[in-house]
Amino acid sequence: MKELHDNARGVCRMRNKLNGTHRKRTDIAVVQRVIDEIWNAGQIDLADDLFAVTYVNHGGLVSDLVQGPEGMKVGVALFRAAFPDLHISVDSLSAIEGIVQLHWTARSTIPDSRGGTADAVSAEHTLTGETKSSVVDGRIAESWTSWDSIAALQRLGVFHQ
Repeated sequence: MKELHDNARGVCRMRNKLNGTHRKRTDIAVVQRVIDEIWNAGQIDLADDLFAVTYVNHGGLVSDLVQGPEGMKVGVALFRAAFPDLHISVDSLSAIEGIVQLHWTARSTIPDSRGGTADAVSAEHTLTGETKSSVVDGRIAESWTSWDSIAALQRLGVFHQ
């Protein structure tokens, strides 16, 4: 009888471990879709499927101002309008207990601020950052993004030190 009990406990531990692995993969897949399909392909309506109605974005472009999927739609639309060739690469993705950590690199061509002058040149710029996302029931409920916003604004000529 003890042997049967020990086997049952082992099966339960294995099932919990497999469920945890499945959840990590599922959570990571949600974040990967956000990058591939929303940010890179511009399919902003997918935000309705991938973000919770109560989604809160901490540290993003429209941080805390617009919540839910609409907040993501507004942020992505603004970035893609300013940088039509924006592409975000996934440097690493990992998940632990419902939190997905994403390290990313954004690349875009930024036109020279001299506008239409003959010597105006566009240059590719990169920006790195990380985003931690809380995934609940297959949707991102909350995220925290950090990146060097001052350096980015300086490159754009918006902020001078």
